[in-house]
Amino acid sequence: MRICLVRIDKMGDMILTLPIIQALNRDKNEIDVICSQSNFKICNKLNIINKIYLLQKNFSKILNTIIKIRKENYDYFFTFSPGILSILISIFSGSKTKSLLILKSRYKNSFSSKMLEKILGNFFYDYYLIVDRRLRFSKKNSIHQTELMKELVIKSGLKINDTDEIKELFHLKRLDYNLKKLCLIHLSSKWINKYFTENKFIGLLEKLKNSKINIVMTTDETSENVFKEIFKKYEIINNNQFKNLKDINKIIILDKLNFDNWVSIINSSTLVITPESGCTHIASLSDNKLCVIYDADNLPEMISSEYTPWKKSYTKLFSNDLNLIEKIVSFTD
Repeated sequence: MRICLVRIDKMGDMILTLPIIQALNRDKNEIDVICSQSNFKICNKLNIINKIYLLQKNFSKILNTIIKIRKENYDYFFTFSPGILSILISIFSGSKTKSLLILKSRYKNSFSSKMLEKILGNFFYDYYLIVDRRLRFSKKNSIHQTELMKELVIKSGLKINDTDEIKELFHLKRLDYNLKKLCLIHLSSKWINKYFTENKFIGLLEKLKNSKINIVMTTDETSENVFKEIFKKYEIINNNQFKNLKDINKIIILDKLNFDNWVSIINSSTLVITPESGCTHIASLSDNKLCVIYDADNLPEMISSEYTPWKKSYTKLFSNDLNLIEKIVSFTD
């Protein structure tokens, strides 16, 4: 059976889709994926995906992708990513059976929420699943992304076994720095808010460096603008210098690493501390000890329920916790 999935959103969403791909692949189905640039980095690491379509948001290239997938005559086409673009690709895919996941807003609960998606689902899809995340969460029912995708697959008439851990899907490179504990802290802008300033972050680093760990910090495109004092205070190792990094005996910033190098240092770390982000889900593929900080002003319990790392135990903290620094230090002990 030939199956295509649409996942043109963020890296974490793609990683939470991997248990579904793994489960469908066990029945010897051919699985193709239409993905974003961010998700392509994940898909390209897997040998269980038959064909990858990188969707670039340019009209002619989108049209070209649709023309290609129409020739495939898929048996099933699952639209897991939200948004009209994903839906239009699916509608014009020419697939025999089309299924759509519709997630109602977690922030407001109005009758008109996702009305266009509902209308298109009713007219153009064989199966669609409307998920009222606010209602489900209030009733203590699962809103985890992987569980919701699994529910749609089953509703569409396919059998799917319980989804296992997914870390064995990746052959992650592990580097040995001859250290007992390497602690990676991801410098996402999500650290900084009305509860936690850059000065507090520097105070955290000062407390952590006194413990029996060595610290590296990784960056994203937001880091340098938000952590201006951090970038002045600590040594910066760029992507070209990374290959010559042999010993880590002081706090350093690993700046703008390419994807492979970033993944390798995450996998080489004993401890990973990060706000909820793509780093959370990359770390979930490793054997490290993981601490995730959730934004207290962005429905933290609901977000953690929806995007919790798949089948990996981790420490959950909130940005407004008055004892956040002490709890992070305790996590590293």
